[in-house]
Amino acid sequence: MEVITVWGSPGGGKTTLSLELAKKISEETKENVVLIFTEDQASPLSYLFPSLNKEGGSLGKIITMAGFDQEELLKTLVNHPKNKYLAFLGYRSEDSKLSYPEVVEPQVIDLFVTLGQKFKYAIVDGQSNFHNDWITQYGLRYGKCVMVGGGDLKSISFFNGTTAMLQDFTGFRDNVIRVLNNPWDFDSWLLVGDKYGGVDYAFPYSMDIQMAYLEETSIKSLKQTKRNREFVDALNQLSQELIQEEESKDQKNKKRKSGNQKKRQKKERIKKEKSPKRKLFKIPFRKAKEEIE
Repeated sequence: MEVITVWGSPGGGKTTLSLELAKKISEETKENVVLIFTEDQASPLSYLFPSLNKEGGSLGKIITMAGFDQEELLKTLVNHPKNKYLAFLGYRSEDSKLSYPEVVEPQVIDLFVTLGQKFKYAIVDGQSNFHNDWITQYGLRYGKCVMVGGGDLKSISFFNGTTAMLQDFTGFRDNVIRVLNNPWDFDSWLLVGDKYGGVDYAFPYSMDIQMAYLEETSIKSLKQTKRNREFVDALNQLSQELIQEEESKDQKNKKRKSGNQKKRQKKERIKKEKSPKRKLFKIPFRKAKEEIE
């Protein structure tokens, strides 16, 4: 299973980008995708999908359950009503982390192992304060990281004080994609991006996403319009980069397996050629007759 963690400054747009990436990747690849919301104080499941409030269960309950199996996990998932490849997992409006026993790292590992039996991609909507969340830490350590920075001085200050602490997390250190969200002026986003040490993608403010949030229709696919053309273009490029990296990895694995199989076949052929042929000793008929007599 490929893990993609969307992490960044508070209010920087992590949840919005996580949701749009999950929808786009599931639609493009036709592979199973699970979006994990780690926030528990204001559950995204409640304000993004209020119509699905009674579906599934709570992330807090399943992750603290002793010895849960795949069947229990599937009951906890909130499935997309129209996209069979997409599901969500998160805390509910009536609970938080304080409602359950403290989560430990082995429980998080078990969660991802069980999710990996069904899903090709797991997208983690990480917490800014990653020190208090084992799921975010797992994603930053073992997956790719999409770092989201807001276009304001507060977000820049947050990263200046936090980035150095993330160098111990392999996913962030070696597989980070830097994203700028809602810069002050989209035409001057390069100037803001320099404050982050350079960025790979810039997402401008999108009125369509804001309206979908206010109208409680965020679950629907984002269609390209004149107002959100730049946002959709950046989203397509980012999702393609994440997908292509995984596809190229799969191709390399297939190529390596094929190469190993050819090597084994070659070794077996050489072994057969080198093995001595059994010699058949034939006794002449006349000599054999004399021995019988």
